[in-house]
Amino acid sequence: MGITAEGGAKTKNTVLFALLLLFFVQLLGMWIESIYRMSLIKLAPGKELYGVLLLLLPLAVFAFSERRERVFLWIAVVTFVAMRLLCPMLGAVGQILAGGVGVSMFLVILAYAFSERHALLKGDMGQAVGIAVLLSVVFRSWGSSADISMSATTPGLCLTSLLACLALCLFWSSTAGTTIAQPSPTLSACRLFPAMLGLFANLTLVYLLYSCPTVVPAWIGYAQLGFSGLWASGCVAVAFALALLLSRRMASPGMPAAGAWNVILIALLAGGLYLGRPVLPVSAASPAVFANGIAAPGSSLLYLALLLSPVVMFNVRHIAGLSPCARPRNAVLPVMAGMVLLFTLALLLIFSNVWGYVPFGTFFRNRFYLPFLVAGVVTLLPWLLPRQSGDYSRAPGGGRLLGALAILLPMLALAGAFVHMPLGNPVKPKRDLTILTYNMQQGSHLNGDRNYIKQRDLLRRLNPDIIGLQESDTARPSGGNVDAVRYLAESLGYHAYYGPGSVSGTFGAAILSRYPIKSARSFFSHSDSDEVGTAVAEIDVDGTTIAFFSTHPSGGSEVMEAFVAALKAEAGKYAHVIAVGDYNFTPREPYFASLSELLQDSAAQLGGAKVDSHGGNPNLADEIDHIFVSRNFGVVESHYLPPTESETDHPAHWSVVKMGN
Repeated sequence: MGITAEGGAKTKNTVLFALLLLFFVQLLGMWIESIYRMSLIKLAPGKELYGVLLLLLPLAVFAFSERRERVFLWIAVVTFVAMRLLCPMLGAVGQILAGGVGVSMFLVILAYAFSERHALLKGDMGQAVGIAVLLSVVFRSWGSSADISMSATTPGLCLTSLLACLALCLFWSSTAGTTIAQPSPTLSACRLFPAMLGLFANLTLVYLLYSCPTVVPAWIGYAQLGFSGLWASGCVAVAFALALLLSRRMASPGMPAAGAWNVILIALLAGGLYLGRPVLPVSAASPAVFANGIAAPGSSLLYLALLLSPVVMFNVRHIAGLSPCARPRNAVLPVMAGMVLLFTLALLLIFSNVWGYVPFGTFFRNRFYLPFLVAGVVTLLPWLLPRQSGDYSRAPGGGRLLGALAILLPMLALAGAFVHMPLGNPVKPKRDLTILTYNMQQGSHLNGDRNYIKQRDLLRRLNPDIIGLQESDTARPSGGNVDAVRYLAESLGYHAYYGPGSVSGTFGAAILSRYPIKSARSFFSHSDSDEVGTAVAEIDVDGTTIAFFSTHPSGGSEVMEAFVAALKAEAGKYAHVIAVGDYNFTPREPYFASLSELLQDSAAQLGGAKVDSHGGNPNLADEIDHIFVSRNFGVVESHYLPPTESETDHPAHWSVVKMGN
C-alpha cells in the first residue's frame, strides 16, 4: 500500500487508530484511578505504586530484530485489545496490572506508527482523535458521566467486545498487505522528543477534559443539574463533529493560525479555572468566605474553551505529518518521555486536591489550573518543527463513513445527555423526612475497587428524602473523571447541588433532594491540610423552608473551632436546620458539645441509633458521622448501616425526623 492508495484504506486506518486512542484513554483512566484508590483505602501509598514500573515495558522493542518487528507489533496490538477487554471485569489490583500493560502496549503501537515502515498505520491521526473523542462523549453521556463501555454489566461487556472485535478486524485488514510507506526523509530521535511531548500534551487535554466534558460543571459546581451536562457534552460533540467534517476537505492551518488558536484556547481554559478558584480564609480568625452556587466566576470561559477544543485534531494531524523515524526503536524513548509528561500532569491535578498529604504540598494548593496551563504551552512545541510536504497522514481525506460518524455520534451524545436530564417530578408533601448522611469515599469499596453502582443501588434501597454526600469529588483522574453527584442524582431522580466544586480542592460536599433546591451556596472556613467547604441549600418542604448543610471538616483544633463557629453563625439564621456530614469529631469532643448548644444530634436524641448490621455492633461513641437538627424537629428513628454493608468505609447513617413549629 503506497501513498496513492488512499480512500478506503486510509479511512479504515483512521477508524482503527480512533479505536486504539479510545482504548488508550479508557485504560489510562482506569489505571491511574486504581492506583489512587488502592492508596486511598490505606491513606498512604503502597505497593500499588510499583504499577508505574509497567511503563518500562515498551523497552522490549529493543529485543526484536528488524525482521521480527512485525511480530512484536501483532503481540502489542493483541495484548492491548485483550487488556481493554479484561479491565472492566477486574478488581483494583487487576486493573493496575491490566491497565499498566495496556497503556505500555499502546506506547509500543505509537512508536511503530511513527516509524517509516509502519507510518500508514495511523491513517489521519487528527481525524482519529476527533472520532475517539466523539465516541467517549457518547459513552459518558449515556452513563451520566460514567463510561458505559467500561462497566462490567452485560450491556457494557457486549459493547466492549464489539469494539474490540472491530479493532482487531481493522488491524488485520490494514496489515494484510505491505505496510511500507513511500520512502521519505526520517526524523532523528532527538528531534522527535519535542514532537512526542507535544502529542502527549494534546492527549493530556483529551484525557482530562475533551473525552469527559461533563467534568466541567463539577469543576465549577452547580446549583441544579438542568442543562449543564447537555451543554458541556453538546459543546464538545458539536465542535468536534464540525471540525471532523471540515477536516475531510481542508488541510491543517499553518503555524500563525494554529498558534493563535492554541493560545486563545489555553487562555480561556487556564484563565477560567484560575478565576474559578475560591478565595480562602487566610487564618483561623478570618471570617468564612461564601461562594454563590449559581454562577461560578470563569464558567463562561470554560464553555468557550470547550467550543475551541477541536484544535487538538489539527495539532495531532500536524505532528503525524512530521517525518517518521527509521525504526520503532528510534521512536520508543521519545514516546515514553511523552507518557511521563502526561502522567506527571495528571498527578499535578490530583495533588491540587491532596496537597496536605504530599511533599511541598502547599505549592499545589488552589492551583487546579496548573496542569492545563503546562499542557497548553507544550502543545505549541511541535509547530516549531518542519513538517514533511505531501505526507499521507497530513493530507485531508475521508469518505462517507467519516461524514456519517460526524453526524451520528454527536446526535447520540446529545440524546444521551437529554435522556438523563432530571424531570423535576413533584413530590407529595409529608411531615416525616428521611435524612441520610453518606461519605462515599470517592466511590470506593473497602478493597479499593470502584463502587459507584453498588452505592447507587444502596441509596435506591434506602430511598431517603434528602442526602448529604461527602467525599464526592470524583471529577478528576483519581475518580475516573466521573461526576459522582451527577451520576447518583440522574440515576435516582434527585435534584442536586454540588457546591464546593473540584477547583476548590475540598473533599466534595453535595446535597441530593427529592424537593427543589433554592438559594444554594457554599462557604469555606480556615483549613490547614484539606480545604473545608460546606454546601448549603434552602429546601421547601410542605411550605416550610429547611436550611440543609452538608459538610466534611478536617484539621487541627483551630480548623475545627473555626468551622463550628462558621456553621453555627450560618445555621443560626434559620428556624429549621438540618446539618449532616462526616464531622471528624466524636460525641466526646468539645466541638460536638459546642455545636450541640444550637442543634441536637438526632441519634443522641433517641439515646442512640439502631445498628442495622449482620456483622456486629460498632461503638457509636466513636462515630464521626452525624445528623444535627434544630430543636423544632422531632426524631422518630435513627439508624447506622456500618461497613461493609454501607458499600464504603463509613456507615450509612440516616434518621427519620418530623417537623414541628
